[in-house]
Amino acid sequence: MSDTISSLLGRSTLSNSILDDVASTSAEVDGDAIHDSRVAVRRLASEGLLDLGLPGSAGSYTDQIHVLSDLASACMTTAFTAWSHRMTVEYLVVHGADDERTDLVRRAVRVGSTALAGTFRAAAGVSEIPVTSSPSATGHRANGFLSWASNLHPDTIVVTGVQEQGSGRRHLVSFELSREGVEVLPISGLLALDGSKSGAIRLSDVDLHDHDELTSSFDDFIADVRPKFLAFQSAFVLGLAAASLRQIDDLRGPAVALRSEVDSTNRELSRLSADLRSAGDRLDRGERPDLRDSLRLRLDASHLATRATQLELAVRGGSAYLAGSATARRVREALFVPVQSPTEVQLRWELEATA
Repeated sequence: MSDTISSLLGRSTLSNSILDDVASTSAEVDGDAIHDSRVAVRRLASEGLLDLGLPGSAGSYTDQIHVLSDLASACMTTAFTAWSHRMTVEYLVVHGADDERTDLVRRAVRVGSTALAGTFRAAAGVSEIPVTSSPSATGHRANGFLSWASNLHPDTIVVTGVQEQGSGRRHLVSFELSREGVEVLPISGLLALDGSKSGAIRLSDVDLHDHDELTSSFDDFIADVRPKFLAFQSAFVLGLAAASLRQIDDLRGPAVALRSEVDSTNRELSRLSADLRSAGDRLDRGERPDLRDSLRLRLDASHLATRATQLELAVRGGSAYLAGSATARRVREALFVPVQSPTEVQLRWELEATA
C-alpha cells in the first residue's frame, strides 16, 4: 500500500516536510478546541497549495484533490479546515469581485469559512435558506441562524446564501465575522475536529452592502460549485480511508482471517480513487461532473472510511482502544463524515429524488 492516496490518483503533491509536520501535531489538533488552525492553512497558502486549479495558479483541480487527500491521511482536522478555506477561495475568485477581500482570502491573510450547508439544502429542495434579508438605507439587512460552520476566527470571511423577504430572490454574500450583528456560538467537545473552530453563527440585523454580493445568479453558482465541493470532500474522506488501510497492509497471526475483507476494501479504495480522478480531470477540462455521480462518490467514500477505520481498529486490537491512539483518532474522524453536510441522510434523499 502506498504512503498516501496520491499513488492511486496519479502523483504526489505535498512535500514530506509538510506531511510530517501535519502528522506530528495531529493529536493536538484533534483534541484542542483552542488550537489555531490558521497556522497550517497559512503555510499551505503561502506555498500555493490552496488555490490550485484557479486562474493565476500553476496547478489544477486534480492537484488540489491530491493536497486534501494527503492532508487527511495525516490529520483530518487540518484537511477539513483547509477544505473550508479552499472552498471560500473558490467562491470569491470564480464568482466574486477581484478586490482586496478576495486577495486577502486567497493568500490566507484572512481565513475563509464555507457556510453553505443550509444553502445547498435549499437548492436541493430540502428546506429554506436559513438567512433572510430585507431592504435597508445602506443596502440590505440580514437575519438568521447558521447552525454549523468552521474556521470561525475573529477575522474570518464567511460565504453563505441569503433569501430576500418579499421577492424571494436568492443570492450569495460574503461578510466578516467581525461585522456588527454577527455572533459566533462556539461548539466544543466534538468527537473529533475540536481544533476546527466550528460553531454556529447568529445574524441580527447585519448590514449587507452591494460589494458583499458574490453573484446575482444563484442557480449558476450552485451548479458550478457543488460538484467541486463534493469532489474536494470526497478527497479528504478517501485520504482518511487510505491512512487506515495503510496501517493494516501487513497482516500477521490471527489477523490474516481479515485478509479477504481488507483486500476488498482496498479494491474499493482503488475504484473510488479512479472515480475521483475522473472528476478532477473533468474539472480541469472546464466540464462539470454529473451531480448524481458526485453525490454517489461522496456517499460511497463515507461508507469506505467507516469500513476502513473499523478494520484498523479490529486488527490493532486493545492498544488502539486507547483514546490517545492514532487509530482511535481516525475512528472518531470517520464518525464525523456521515454527519457533515451533506449528511448521509441528505445524500440518500437526493439520490432517490433524482433517480
